[in-house]
Amino acid sequence: MRPLIMQLAAGVHPLNEAGQPMPLEIIPVIVDPHRANEDLKRTDNLLRWYKQIRRSLYGESLDEVKGFFSVKISTLSDILPNGSALSDTFLFNMGAVGAKRFRDFISYSTLDSANQALCSMMFSEDQLNTKMDIGFVGSPNIGAVALNQFKDSEEFRQFSNVFQKNDRIFVVSSIFGGTGAAGYPIIVKNIRNAGNNIQINNRGDLRDAKIGALTVLPYFNVQQDENSPISRADFISKTKSALYYYHDNLTGIRQNGVDLPLSKVNACYYLGDEIPSNPYFNDPGGNGQRNDAHMIEFVGALAVLDFLQIPDNQLVTTDGNALSPIFKEYGLNNDKMKLSLKDLGTRTRAQINKQMVKFHLAYMYITHQLKHDIGRGYTEDKPEINNGFLSTTFYNTLTRDFFVAYRMWLKELKGNQRSFEPFNLNTEKLSDAFKDIVPKSGLFKSTIDYRTMLSSLNKASQQAVKIQKFGTDRVAYKLMDLLDETLDDVVDEKFNSVV
Repeated sequence: MRPLIMQLAAGVHPLNEAGQPMPLEIIPVIVDPHRANEDLKRTDNLLRWYKQIRRSLYGESLDEVKGFFSVKISTLSDILPNGSALSDTFLFNMGAVGAKRFRDFISYSTLDSANQALCSMMFSEDQLNTKMDIGFVGSPNIGAVALNQFKDSEEFRQFSNVFQKNDRIFVVSSIFGGTGAAGYPIIVKNIRNAGNNIQINNRGDLRDAKIGALTVLPYFNVQQDENSPISRADFISKTKSALYYYHDNLTGIRQNGVDLPLSKVNACYYLGDEIPSNPYFNDPGGNGQRNDAHMIEFVGALAVLDFLQIPDNQLVTTDGNALSPIFKEYGLNNDKMKLSLKDLGTRTRAQINKQMVKFHLAYMYITHQLKHDIGRGYTEDKPEINNGFLSTTFYNTLTRDFFVAYRMWLKELKGNQRSFEPFNLNTEKLSDAFKDIVPKSGLFKSTIDYRTMLSSLNKASQQAVKIQKFGTDRVAYKLMDLLDETLDDVVDEKFNSVV
C-alpha cells in the first residue's frame, strides 16, 4: 500500500484502452490482527493523510482524472448507506482473533481426547499457545483456521451488499509467512462462495467478480535468531507448499488429476527477487515490525494499476470460475543492484515516470521555496494565499505529515538492497534532483531552478485567470493545479529522456 499511495499522490492513474486516465475510487481493507505492527500503523496514517489532502483538493468528486492526489481513497464505511454501523477505518476488525491464544480460539479445552490428540498432531505446542494479536508468526495452518471468521464478519457482509458488478477486487499477500499465505485463498474462496449466502443481496455479482491477486514470493532477509519461530531458511519451503496448494485449489483447478483451464482468480501476478534485502530485524511481532521500504513493493503496486487496465472482456467469470485466467511476472529493463527510474520497464516508464518526476519537483518547490514566493508573482495580490495559507490544515498535513513520510520512504528505498534511488535527497537544487538524469539545457534554454519555476507559475496563473479556471475559493486546489500544469511543461521540456 505505501508505494501505491505514493504513486497515486503523484497523479498516476490506470489507463483505458484509448490510453486515457480513468476515474477511480479505491477502498483498501487491511487484514492483519497485529494492530501494533509499525508498518501497519504508518500505512494507516498515510491513507488517512492522503484521504484528508484529497478531500481538501477535490471534495468528494469522482470526476478527477488528472492531478496530484486525484484518485479517491475511501474507507468501507464511507460508501455505506447513512446509518450503517461500521467503524471509519481501513483495518479489518479482527478483535475475536487478536484477543485470544490459538488454543482458546479453537476451544481446545472443550474437545474430547481424540480431537485434542488430532489437534496436537496438526499444531505444535508453541502454535497452540500463540497469542494471535501479533499475527500468525509464519504459520499459515493457524491463519487458515483463524481467518475463516472472515465470511461471518459484519465487514464482509457490508462489503458484499455494496459491491457492484463493475467493481473489481484485488488481493495482495506474501506467501512465505502466515497471515498472507493463509488469508489469500480464504478471502478468494469466501468471495466466490458468496452466491451460497442468502444474507447477501447481490451474491451473484460477487460470485462472478473480477478478481486480481498479487502473490509476493520471498524478497527479504531476516537476521538469524534461534529464539524466533521465523527463519529465512523456511521461506522457500513455505513458498513451494503454498504454490502447490494454490495450483490445486485456486489458480489451476485440477479434476481427476487433470489440469483444467479454470481458476478462481482472473489475473494473478507473481513477484519476488532472488537477491535478498538487507537483513531485517527478526521480529515475530512483539517489537513492532518496522521494515524498510523495498523495490519489490514499488513494483508490486504497479500490479494493481495493470489489473485495472485489463479490458472487461478478458476478465470473464462464470459460476465462480475465471475463464482464460491471466498470469504475469515483471522484469526490469536493467538487472542492476542500484536502480533508477531509467531501469524500469518501457511500459512502466511511460505510465509513471513523468508523474513521479512532477510530484518530486512539486515536493521540492513546496518544501524549499513556496514560503519565499508568497507575496510575489502568481501569489501577489492574492489574499486567499497570502493570509495564512502556510498555517492551514491542508498545508500542514501535506508538508509535516505526508511529505515527511514520502522522504522517509525514498530514503528507505535507497538504503535497501536492491537499492532504488529515483531522486537525489541530498540537494535542494531542482537541476540536481534526479538520479542518472540531467535536465536539458543549451544556448537558448535555461536550466531548471526556482526562478524559472516562478516564471512558469506566473504564466500558468495568468492563463488560468484569462479562461476563468478558478473561483475565489479552493486555495489548495489552485496551488496544486498550477503546479501540475506548470510541471507538465517543465518535464516535457527538460526531462523527456526519462519519460
